Amino acid sequence: MENLTPEDSLEAAKFFYKTGDLDRSEFLIKSVLEHREDHESYFFLGLIENQRGNWQKGLYYFYRSVEKNPEYGNPCNEIGILLLRLGREREAVFWLKKSLRCELNDAPHISLFNLATLYKIWNRPERSLQYLHKAIQLKPDFEEAKRLKEELNSAI
Repeated sequence: MENLTPEDSLEAAKFFYKTGDLDRSEFLIKSVLEHREDHESYFFLGLIENQRGNWQKGLYYFYRSVEKNPEYGNPCNEIGILLLRLGREREAVFWLKKSLRCELNDAPHISLFNLATLYKIWNRPERSLQYLHKAIQLKPDFEEAKRLKEELNSAI
């Protein structure tokens, strides 16, 4: 493993994260950070800490990711989710909306769904439905969004 480039190490770390080997993923990401700091490495460290239930540590790494690249929407979405879990709903809205404005966002439909969920919590079904409509437009096979839309429509 010592002959891997930082890019190769990061790709291997992503693979191990996706297969559930968080320790190996973390080791590889930290080896990347010894050579260079980048937004993706911090993002994946945040995901690892989030998986482990270390929400505060996860938030720290997500914030570091945004510091490295303010146009990276994925950590903004994760920050929004964590703030929502921590009961900091107004801050969560800011970060979820920020994720939608970012140039680099692998899953804007998820941010839209999270906003829809938040507005459902706030008993704002009309606003929630607007975000769900946009999420389903971006990803027509987004079953969870379709279910929430049906639930809200039947309640109105």
